[in-house]
Amino acid sequence: MNTNHIRFWELASDEPFDREHLDTCEECQRQAEIHRLLGIQLSRLPRIEAPPFFAARIQNLIGESRSSLVYYFERMAAQLVPLLTLLVLAISVLLYTVNDQETSQITTNGQAVQVLEESAFPDVSVETMIVLSLDGDEGSKP
Repeated sequence: MNTNHIRFWELASDEPFDREHLDTCEECQRQAEIHRLLGIQLSRLPRIEAPPFFAARIQNLIGESRSSLVYYFERMAAQLVPLLTLLVLAISVLLYTVNDQETSQITTNGQAVQVLEESAFPDVSVETMIVLSLDGDEGSKP
């Protein structure tokens, strides 16, 4: 028995097919009858005319590529920007208040201590520190 059956669902309505195989194959005869009955039922359906704007609407929908990854990222970014802005603002205010409290607590006898500022050490510079460290290393060598 031949396993290469006729595929009626792939044939055009006027496309020829192997009649000899159809006469000998029961499966293809059954499929041909189903295909013929479907054709009759489809021909009896009422014709529906599409509205005049239907083709233009379909073209517009095809032109909009909504399923792309870029589209979803743009939508997500548009929704998250206000939230992220508020988050950055809240963190900035929080850091400012925490930093302000820490600097007000660093005092000595009511005077603010200058930490790591040039005015706290006017005679000391990076160059002076390097020269002093080099001089100390040379003195320890025999």
